[in-house]
Amino acid sequence: MFEEFAGRYADPKFNALELAATEWLDGFYLLEHLLCTRAWALRLWPDVSPELRFAALTHDAERFFPGGPTSTPTNGFDNPDYLFAHSIRSADIVEAWLRKQQPMPEQKFIARVRTLILRHEVGGNEEEDFLQAVDSLSFLESLDWLTVDWVHTSRYSIEKAREKLNWSVERIRPSAAVKVALPLYVAAVCRLEAAHSNAMDLEQRRVVAGDRRLLLGI
Repeated sequence: MFEEFAGRYADPKFNALELAATEWLDGFYLLEHLLCTRAWALRLWPDVSPELRFAALTHDAERFFPGGPTSTPTNGFDNPDYLFAHSIRSADIVEAWLRKQQPMPEQKFIARVRTLILRHEVGGNEEEDFLQAVDSLSFLESLDWLTVDWVHTSRYSIEKAREKLNWSVERIRPSAAVKVALPLYVAAVCRLEAAHSNAMDLEQRRVVAGDRRLLLGI
């Protein structure tokens, strides 16, 4: 049923550090989302910096480790307390991982990756706005199943889950990203509104979303 995901994110441009990060996050249900975010960054900005590529690949890493803020907040997806807690924890975890690598990346690289992750929910300068945008595009494309799962597990109603899709589009600033967001948004909304008649095996879809070997075709 999920054969179409085999090798979907294979890319000869992966460097050693990026591949190591995919091994670190193997089994994480957001791994596909992170790979998709990196793919959108390269698609819309061919000369994207190595720092942005890496931040795109790791920006939600904290969700892989227990103890962070819930991914289904009750006080709004745009609540600053929630967004900052998530971003700071991810930046801390990714920085700590980078500092353990041999050889350790340059301090300038680590500092810029940290700043990008800190700002991936709110944007800032051109590069930070771009990361926020490709994060949104990736959510619409690779995590449309997750909003359906929220409905099936009674975490949210369809109306409440749609707020996440709406917010994902509304926060996009770069015009190139806005243009490609709309069809992704329409498709995600259609899938969400049909949540109660969904025939997808959502548990298996979650497994697929974290399967490094499948997604990278290795």
